[in-house]
Amino acid sequence: MLKPISKSEILIAGPARNIAEMVCADINALFNATTNFKKSYGLVIESDSTDNTVGELEKLKSANNAFNYISLGSLAKTMPKRTARLALARNRILEEVQNNPEYANVDFIAMADLDGINRDISREKIESCWNLQEQWDVITANQPDRYYDIWTLRHPDWNPVDCLAQKSRLEKIIGKTAANIISVESKQISLSPTMGMIEVDSAFGGLGIYKREAFIAGRYIGLDQSGSEASDHISFHEDLKRSGYRIFINCALVNSDHHIDPPPPGPKARTSLALNILRKIGVTLFGKKRFNKYLDMLK
Repeated sequence: MLKPISKSEILIAGPARNIAEMVCADINALFNATTNFKKSYGLVIESDSTDNTVGELEKLKSANNAFNYISLGSLAKTMPKRTARLALARNRILEEVQNNPEYANVDFIAMADLDGINRDISREKIESCWNLQEQWDVITANQPDRYYDIWTLRHPDWNPVDCLAQKSRLEKIIGKTAANIISVESKQISLSPTMGMIEVDSAFGGLGIYKREAFIAGRYIGLDQSGSEASDHISFHEDLKRSGYRIFINCALVNSDHHIDPPPPGPKARTSLALNILRKIGVTLFGKKRFNKYLDMLK
């Protein structure tokens, strides 16, 4: 049985790096979506930001006494692989849940990406997870336009392998385009919010809600046995599954109608009219600030 929302405390948590333009909006959206909980906390683990992420986190902390952040400083020089740093940040959240007296009564942990993917989360969508027949220990989000997070997905039929490792192997045989279609794009299907619950071995999609006892049963590892980057959620969810916990995608838990991957750069000979049309589409899908940030990244 799930503990009722009105009697439960929830911790909204996630890692952060160079997300100054989005982090306040995402944290506030998640706090607004959990207003019916007995108590909501926020905790962000930051490292390696070169923008004003720390300044924005400080603003959040000043405005909300239930929010805190921890900066781990510069890790990239000694820990160059991004997934290893993500695992370190998430494990710090895990340690805070286990050891910080402030979170001693937290019943659920909402692990979230804070780069804009949770822009459409709402109280109704969160609360829908408490009105399900399936007994879940972990429930993860959906993007009905195109479920994007195949790297973290594990399902015996849908995606039983590391899709990026599969893609790398296939590129040597059939080329990059075909390899990407088989390994990634063909699996990025549309999941209607009416499709209910899909039990998986691993999933995330930018938001996962964990029962406390399930959350503290695992540990994040961001590298595979060869030392290559791997989704840090995979090892964590393997630990949970070994302990008997159940993980689902809730198709109704829509945190964003669209995935947040930037639109690909187009050919240089594009006309001004076409560029204006693309800009309007980009702003509509991603928002002006986020779309302009992607344009800057493509320069």
